[in-house]
Amino acid sequence: MRRVNFKIAALVVVLSLVLLVTVEAIWAVRTYRNMRSNYELQICSILEEAAWKYATPSVSDNAHINIGNISRFNALVSEGLRTAGLSTEHRVEVLSTTDTEPIVLMAMGEIEPSSDVISVDKHLRPLILRLTVLDPHSTILGNMRRVLILQLLSVIVLIFAFVYLLHTLFRAKEVDRIRRDLTHNITHELKTPIASAYAATEALHTMPHIYNDPTARNEYLAIVLGELRRLNGMVEEILRSSTEEFTTAELRIEECDIRSIVEAARLSLDLKYSSCRVTWEIDIDEGCSVAADSFHLQGAISAILDNAIKYSPDNPKVSLRATTNRGYTYIAIKDNGIGIARSQQRAVFDRFYRITEGDSYSTSGYGLGLYYAHSIVKRHNGDITVDSTLGQGSCFTIKLPRYGR
Repeated sequence: MRRVNFKIAALVVVLSLVLLVTVEAIWAVRTYRNMRSNYELQICSILEEAAWKYATPSVSDNAHINIGNISRFNALVSEGLRTAGLSTEHRVEVLSTTDTEPIVLMAMGEIEPSSDVISVDKHLRPLILRLTVLDPHSTILGNMRRVLILQLLSVIVLIFAFVYLLHTLFRAKEVDRIRRDLTHNITHELKTPIASAYAATEALHTMPHIYNDPTARNEYLAIVLGELRRLNGMVEEILRSSTEEFTTAELRIEECDIRSIVEAARLSLDLKYSSCRVTWEIDIDEGCSVAADSFHLQGAISAILDNAIKYSPDNPKVSLRATTNRGYTYIAIKDNGIGIARSQQRAVFDRFYRITEGDSYSTSGYGLGLYYAHSIVKRHNGDITVDSTLGQGSCFTIKLPRYGR
């Protein structure tokens, strides 16, 4: 994914999430306001109907009214609230408007003066009929509770979905970077032996004096053979790790002598790194063995040893200690290399992951060796750990069941 496209996708995801939360919040606020408005309209309607039944116009002046007992007014309001399905405490009052300030003539109800309330008035000259009820805030929220919970759950689910989408986008970006790096590294690594073998073969084909000289011919053929072996090793490393995850073949478990496996791996690496002055320190307990697949176990140990040499200075020093303790075989491989930063240690066993220095790679490779070693150890029901300090080398420890899986 291109950088611009990735940023646009991430921005769209974040904006969508913000828009969703905003819409949900606006909807909840509007729903609350509408329910509160409807509640107040119901209270006004109940007061209107009760006032019409309660207040009787006088015979002499239809503009004035006579009032009866406050209990009757309260009973009319209670009946109206019950009919409307509103279960709330209330208070009714009859006030006189003959003075500057209304004066309470009669009152009846249970509402505390300090409560949050809503009051509505009905003006009937020279009186005011007032109905006071508890504020419906908690009632409305109680009615909206299920809807609000469902909204909250849906928002949480969508947030997790968006976070997962962003994580997937970041992962896709990382995979794309790894793919590009892998392609570049493979191309670079494969070109060298191909070019060397091609040059040596062309020299034998076009230069008769080289072909006719047995010494020179054998020398050039040795170059071709060496480069082809090197090329074959690269291809095998890629294929081995690429197919290992999907293979269904059973491991061939047998009694393996750790010393024999380590020696075979060491000899192979001595040939590969003949130009390096590798110092080996191998300490293996007498009779140290394990029930495992010898071929794959040697490959796993070779991969770790290979990294120990590859990521070490000009004179690599590699130590290997193998012991058996309480039903487990332990193989510890330590080097004097560049070390691994703590932030990278968890990822070193991931496929195609390679240790970087800044924004560049310090050595060539495909990031498959430690992944392969980790896969093999796990298939043997074992464990592999790393203990490293940047600039002070690394120590990989393999733990395998002594008597197999």
